[in-house]
Amino acid sequence: MALFSRKAAPDWSGGDIPEREAKCRKFPTPHTDTDDAWFDDTENAAAICNGSYDGIVCPLRAACLVQALVNSERYGCWGGLSQQQLGWMRKKYRAEPEKWTLRNAPPLALFQEGQEAL
Repeated sequence: MALFSRKAAPDWSGGDIPEREAKCRKFPTPHTDTDDAWFDDTENAAAICNGSYDGIVCPLRAACLVQALVNSERYGCWGGLSQQQLGWMRKKYRAEPEKWTLRNAPPLALFQEGQEAL
């Protein structure tokens, strides 16, 4: 976790347009024993962000991903990716920030048990 942000976060509220609001602000998450379901249940959080439940992808997913990679966020779901996926992208494209796009993200199956990361 960065002590200071290198890149400011996007406007998660979407201004006055509800369709532009980040889904993490309005989608109901399951209650957990800890403080934040977005950091504890990243698989469910990624499904919400990627539109697996309601078919609507978070409108800020790409901006969230770039903000997380620039600021070296290590915990939680960012841009619809798991912690392992974020770490992989950070290492693979360290010198190529122009490739920090969802199109270049590795599939989650790559990190399942028994699989070797590239």
